[in-house]
Amino acid sequence: MGVREVPASIGQRLLWFLEHYRPDSASLNCPVVCRLHGPLDVGELQIALDRLAARHEALRTTLVRQGRNLVQHVHDPAPVRVRHVDLPDPDEETLGGAVAAEVRDNVDVSEWPVRVTLWRLGPDEHVLSVNMHHLVSDAWSCGIIVQDLIRLLEAGPDGEPDLTPIGWQYPEFAQWQHELMTRGELKPHQDYWTGQLTGLTLPDVPMRELDPQAPRRSYLEAETIDRETFNRLRLLARTERTTLFTVMLSLYYLILQRETGSTDLAVASLFANRSRREVQSTVGFFANMLMLRTRIPLGASFREVVQATRRTVVDAFLHEGIPYQMLPVRFQTNGRRADDVVFQMLLTPPPGTKVTARGVDFDLYVPEALRSRFGLELGLIPQPGGDCRALLFYDDQFDPEWARAFLTDYVALAVRAAGAPDRRPQPDPV
Repeated sequence: MGVREVPASIGQRLLWFLEHYRPDSASLNCPVVCRLHGPLDVGELQIALDRLAARHEALRTTLVRQGRNLVQHVHDPAPVRVRHVDLPDPDEETLGGAVAAEVRDNVDVSEWPVRVTLWRLGPDEHVLSVNMHHLVSDAWSCGIIVQDLIRLLEAGPDGEPDLTPIGWQYPEFAQWQHELMTRGELKPHQDYWTGQLTGLTLPDVPMRELDPQAPRRSYLEAETIDRETFNRLRLLARTERTTLFTVMLSLYYLILQRETGSTDLAVASLFANRSRREVQSTVGFFANMLMLRTRIPLGASFREVVQATRRTVVDAFLHEGIPYQMLPVRFQTNGRRADDVVFQMLLTPPPGTKVTARGVDFDLYVPEALRSRFGLELGLIPQPGGDCRALLFYDDQFDPEWARAFLTDYVALAVRAAGAPDRRPQPDPV
């Protein structure tokens, strides 16, 4: 099998350096899991997977350390190895346990970046897992993989699917990024972030002291923002000429302000980092972690908070190519990680979305066993019915009772803010 060696991207080197020695390596898994309902032709699925891997170089790229450097090894196309497991007529607990074991088992990217498992539940019932290492994928890439796989399967073994052309493969992006750095073209972005983040203090949320070497367990709380509330928040976003991400982040700021009393708030968030047209349909690790810092006066109305947050998000988008880990800035951390408090708006196909290919329904869902590699992460997933699922991932640093109350308060604030975005909060009685 032929191998082409290319340098790792900036993001890959940072992620590898930051996470390589952490004990919870399975948090770097990036799985796509689908329930398949219908008469699946396993042979045609194999061909579609083979064509998918041939189309995207990242799905056949291993990463290895050479001295102090991290390099990518791009392998020639080859048949995808699929692990077939018979699990006849399982109950939900048995199935959930099987999926949980798979998504929690770390993918060794030095051996192969993708592990595919197909569980057969019955003649017309299967579960497919495409479990990737985060160094070769991200949330946006997961959406591309689902879309391409369904179109390849629908086209059939000999058909030509209607796929969006790929401008750059991931190694081409990495090379372009290195050239920008060599020419000094990333410096204006670095200067912006240095000015934006100097003097930043992380939110002082209540956290417990833990052994830094001990593995962290991740937990999940879930709530739903009802359709009427979510529609009102969507309308507010349109009125303020901004995005749902901005509006929902504004709610997060307000809850953090209530917890900390601070008017200077910073939250970490992963940005897609795909502003160039050439990478819109490319699978790979593009996402950058950015620190979104916004100053919010006490007593501001929700609309005013949205307006302030909009400026933060627009500027961050214009400078999204630089992750905060590259900056010569030291935060006032109080012994905490900058990414202990994270906000995400997940706009990949939401759980419950069904797409049909050759008579087979692909039902996407997020396994409850999926871990977050951050301390406290709020993820919002718009649902097909118009409501929004709010998922709060947290680890042992946070008290479960506090985490449940935090998420409940977030949803309650969403209802109040959507109903009266111009109302100012009443001051607490003396």
